[in-house]
Amino acid sequence: MNEDLVYWKAGETIYNFNDESDFAYLLKKGEIQIISDKNIKVGFINENEVFGEQSILLGTRRTVTAKATKDSEAVKIPKERLLGEYENSPILIKAILRSTYCRLTNLDHILQTDLTSMPDEK
Repeated sequence: MNEDLVYWKAGETIYNFNDESDFAYLLKKGEIQIISDKNIKVGFINENEVFGEQSILLGTRRTVTAKATKDSEAVKIPKERLLGEYENSPILIKAILRSTYCRLTNLDHILQTDLTSMPDEK
């Protein structure tokens, strides 16, 4: 992979919810926090993990906000390259990725921050 490196300082926003999806990233150093559109902290990206790919593969705008929690370095993956790699993947891998991404996208709609407020099941 031709390495086009990008750097972020701790606290820096990489992209915001609803931004255009032009790049994905392979995190080489640091840590990235993922925050939902409802400002719920939903996870972290660690070294050697990819992020920002979901909205590209689903053809949507950014579905979350990504912020560096530590000084970080990543390889920038252009949208066209990611889509090309995806298109060359076996159909089973495509199906698994798509169903996983759809589940993750829907998860934010059912998350509750106060579990005691959930209705009782009868």
